Amino acid sequence: MDVYLEGVGEPVGKLQSKPNEEISFSYTRRDLPHPISISLPVREEPFGDVAARGFFSNLLFENEMRDQVMEKHGIGPGDIVGLLYHLGTDCPGSISCVPEGSGSVKRLGVLDDDYEPFDGSPQIPMDLSKAEGLLPVSAELARFMTALRDNRRLPPNSEDPSPLAGVQGKIAVTRLQDGRLGLPKKGSGAPTTHILKVPRASQMHSVRQEHYATRLMSQIQNHETAQTCVIGEGDLQGLLVARFDRKIDGGEVTRIHQEDFCQALGLGHRLKYERDGGPGRIFTVDAIGKLLNETAQPGRARLAFLEITLANMLLGNSDNHAKNHALLYTGPKPILAPAYDIDPVMLDGSVTHEMSFRIGGARMADDVSRDDLDQFLKAIGAKGLARPLARRCAQIIEASIERALELPRPFAKRLSDVILQQASHISANVGLGIDVPEFDNVPVNRPDDKV
Repeated sequence: MDVYLEGVGEPVGKLQSKPNEEISFSYTRRDLPHPISISLPVREEPFGDVAARGFFSNLLFENEMRDQVMEKHGIGPGDIVGLLYHLGTDCPGSISCVPEGSGSVKRLGVLDDDYEPFDGSPQIPMDLSKAEGLLPVSAELARFMTALRDNRRLPPNSEDPSPLAGVQGKIAVTRLQDGRLGLPKKGSGAPTTHILKVPRASQMHSVRQEHYATRLMSQIQNHETAQTCVIGEGDLQGLLVARFDRKIDGGEVTRIHQEDFCQALGLGHRLKYERDGGPGRIFTVDAIGKLLNETAQPGRARLAFLEITLANMLLGNSDNHAKNHALLYTGPKPILAPAYDIDPVMLDGSVTHEMSFRIGGARMADDVSRDDLDQFLKAIGAKGLARPLARRCAQIIEASIERALELPRPFAKRLSDVILQQASHISANVGLGIDVPEFDNVPVNRPDDKV
C-alpha cells in the first residue's frame, strides 16, 4: 500500500504485508515536512513488524464496526494491512493508506460544495462553548445516532467518511458554514470537522458527564481543551466534539497531521496502560518525558502536561491512557495536542480507578504525595516541585473546587463530589492546606478490589 501525507503530492512511504501478516514500512522520499511518527523517523532502512505495527495498528478503531469489516471481507484481527486496505483512505490526522498506485484520495474540503447536510440538522455554533442546553436532532441524524447507540455501527448501506480509532460508537461529521451538520460527498475526499460520539442506551448519562468534565478541564488549567456540546435528548444523546486535527480558513477545511502517544512510542493499542506493558515497551512517565522533549517547545509542553494530569486526577479521569494524549504537527516538530476524552471514570463502579500511569510511586490519584509529584516532574524533564509549581497546583485545585460547586444539581452532584473528594486528598497529601467543602464519599475501586 502507498502511504500519503496530505499536502505531499507523492506517496511518502510503502506499507507491506507478508502472507504471515508480518508488516513493514519504508519511506520512499526524504524531503518531508516531518516524519509520520516520532517512532518512525525518516531513514533509508525499512522498519520491521514491531515498529510498523505500533504505529499503523493504532489508526484502526476497536469496536463492532471493525468486526463488521473483518466479517464482510474475511480479514483476521492481526491483518493490519488488510484492514487498512478497506479502512485506510481517511485515517486520523492527515494520513491515508491506499492500494499501491491508486493515488491519494484526501483533498481539502470546500464547505459550500463538498458536503451534503443532514435534513433538518440543528444549528451548531462555531464555538461549541456557546452551545447551551441540549440541541435537538433531525430524523435523519437520529437514524445514524440510533444505529450507533444500538449496534455500534452505522445504518445499513451507509459509508463511514472517516473511520475513527477507539472503542466507542462514533461518526465523523462536518459543521457547514450555516451551522448545519453534514457528511462529505462520496468521492470528494473532503475532511470532516467534528466527531459525534453516541454511547449505549445504558450509558447515556455519560454524554453530559463527559461534557461537564471537559468544560471543567478547559476552565481550571491553561492548555487548550477540545470543545464539546450535547445534541439530542432523553435516551438518544450524543457528544459533539470539535476536531483539533483540522484547520478551517475561508470556507476551506484542511487536515493537520497528529499521532497519539501509543503511536509516538511505537506501542500497540493493547499497551496503552502502564499496567499492561513490560520492560522496554511500556507507557510510563519516563516515556512521556522523552516525547515532550521532542516537541517544539518542551518547557511549555511539560507545564501543560502537569496541569492536564492534575486536572484529570481532580476530575476522576483515571482513563487518560496513551491513546488519550496526542501530538499535533503544525511544523517540523510537534506540539502537545489539546486535552481530550475527559471521562470521569470514577463515577463508573464497574472499572478499576487505577491511574493509567504511575505518578512517582503512586498508582491511585488519592495516594499521590508531594514526593510523588516531585518525581513526576523530574521524570518529564522539569526541576521538580519548586514553590512556583506548588502554587500553580494549589490554584488548579482551588479553581476545581469553585467550579465543582457551580455544577448543575441533581445530575452533576456525584461529579461535584468526585472533584471535592479528590481535591481533599491531593491537598492534604501534598501539604497545600486548602479548605475543601463537605462532600459525599464516592467509592474508589483499587487494583486489588474486584470490579
